[in-house]
Amino acid sequence: MENDKIRHVLLRIGVALIFVSFGIWEIVQPSYWIAFVPKPIAQMVSPSLFINLHGLLLLIIGLGILTGTYLRISAMLAVLVMISIIASLWYESGFSDIIIRDMVVLIAALALVFDDTNYLRLRK
Repeated sequence: MENDKIRHVLLRIGVALIFVSFGIWEIVQPSYWIAFVPKPIAQMVSPSLFINLHGLLLLIIGLGILTGTYLRISAMLAVLVMISIIASLWYESGFSDIIIRDMVVLIAALALVFDDTNYLRLRK
């Protein structure tokens, strides 16, 4: 396998693993994540409902990236989700190590947006 293909697959697996695992975790154990729901959102909608929907979104994004189904769209959604998570964390708690971790996930998802490798993709 060529190096470009190996890098592409490893990047997709890494980003997908993050989104799938956190998506499942939010769906299975929403009570753990309620503290992270931004206050304005918690005032408009049930925090548990929000967490479940957010977990489902993360799961769909992760599976889209993993399978390559609408990869660019899935990666763009991942970028938007990560921007919203980073902004929310920064607003609620200030700059932290968690934000740095999430910035790395954001950058990896952004790399997938611009990656033209068409290897192991179900849809282009």
